[in-house]
Amino acid sequence: MNNRISIKEKKEVVIDPTVVDFLNPDFLYIPITRDDTIKVKTNSEVYKEQLIVKSARGDVYSPVSGKVIGKTSSMLVGNQKMDCMVIENDFREKTKKRMSATKYIHDFEKEEMLDLIEKYNVCHHPITTKGKTLLINGIDSDPYEHTYSYLINTHGAKILETIDALCSILEVETTILAITNNDTRNVISLTNNIGTYPNITLKLLPDIYPMGFKDILIKNVLSKKQISKGFTYLTVQDIYNIYNVLKRKKSMTEKLVTISGNAVEQPLVANVKIGSSMADIIKNCCDVVNRKYFIVVNGLLAGRTLKSLNSVMTSDIRSIFLSVKDEAIEKKCINCGLCNSKCPVGLNPKYLKEHKKADRSKCIKCGLCTYICPSKINFKTCLGGKDGE
Repeated sequence: MNNRISIKEKKEVVIDPTVVDFLNPDFLYIPITRDDTIKVKTNSEVYKEQLIVKSARGDVYSPVSGKVIGKTSSMLVGNQKMDCMVIENDFREKTKKRMSATKYIHDFEKEEMLDLIEKYNVCHHPITTKGKTLLINGIDSDPYEHTYSYLINTHGAKILETIDALCSILEVETTILAITNNDTRNVISLTNNIGTYPNITLKLLPDIYPMGFKDILIKNVLSKKQISKGFTYLTVQDIYNIYNVLKRKKSMTEKLVTISGNAVEQPLVANVKIGSSMADIIKNCCDVVNRKYFIVVNGLLAGRTLKSLNSVMTSDIRSIFLSVKDEAIEKKCINCGLCNSKCPVGLNPKYLKEHKKADRSKCIKCGLCTYICPSKINFKTCLGGKDGE
C-alpha cells in the first residue's frame, strides 16, 4: 500500500459532529424520461413512498406526501437538463397502510429478499447469490467526505443486524466490514457490539487514499482465492437501504450527504430528501461565506463539477462541495515521478497526458495525481476511466 497517501483535512473543512435534518422542502423534483411510465396524474394527491414512476433505471417512490403540480424542464440531473415531475410537499408525510414486513429479517428466503430489493430499487451494487464472501465498504471514498462514517455511527446496530442476516440468507463463508482505523467513534462502537455477530469480521484499514474506492478496497482486503470463488461487494448505504426494505418495506426517500468545502462556514452532514433541489439544501443547511465557488459532488478530489446548484439531489449523491478555486498557476512538469509512483493502479499520468491514444481504461479517476503534483498540473482533464464506486 506504499503507493497510497494519507490526506489530512484542513482546519476549515472539519465536519460538525451533529447531523442536520432538511426533510421539509417545499417542492420535490423527480427526473423522468420518455420511456418511463408515469403512475400518477397532474393535480393528483400522492402518499409518501407511493410508486410514482416505473422506469428501466428502477422504480421511483414519492419522497413526500403532497400534490403533483406538473412538469418542469429547468432542473439539472448531473449537468444535463432533464424533465422532472414536480411534487408540492404538504408536510404531512402521509403513507398508505402497508403490509408489515417480517419481524426478523433473518427469516427471509433468498429469492424473496432479492425480489424485494429489486422492487424497491435500493441497492446500487449487484448481489452475487453464489459468492462465498460478502465485503461491506464502510470507508468514505473521499478524505473530505463523512457520509458513510456518520451512517455507521447513526445506524450501526441496524447495519450489523442486516449484514448478519445477509450472511445467513446468502450462505456466505466470510463476511467482512471494512472501516478505517482512525474512525474512532465507529471503531469503539463496532468493536463493542460486533461480538454479538460472530459471522462478521471487522477489518480496520489505514486511513490512506483512495482506500474507499471499490477496486482498491477489494485488492487490499480479499485474497485471490476469495476473489476467484466469487464475492458480493456492498456499501453501508446499500446495507441500510436493505434494512429498511426488509424491516419496513420502505423505499429510499432520504439519505445522508456531506456538505463541505472552504466556501462553507461550517461543513456538516445533512439528512435530506431525495428529489430536493441542491440550492434548497444549501440555503437551509449552511452558510456560504464566499460566492466565488465551484460545485463538486461525490468527492473533492475525484468528484465531478456541476454547472449549477439548480440540480436534483439523486440517490447516488454522497457529498456536495462548494470550494473557492485554487489560484495557483499550473507550471511545467519537473519530472519528479510522483504521479507515477503514487498512482494506485500503476498508471503513468504524465504519459497519458502526453499521449492522447494511450489506454486510460484502468484509471479509477481518484484525482491523486492532480492532488500530489508539485507543478499543479490538472491530470483530471485528460484521464478517463470508471467511477470509484
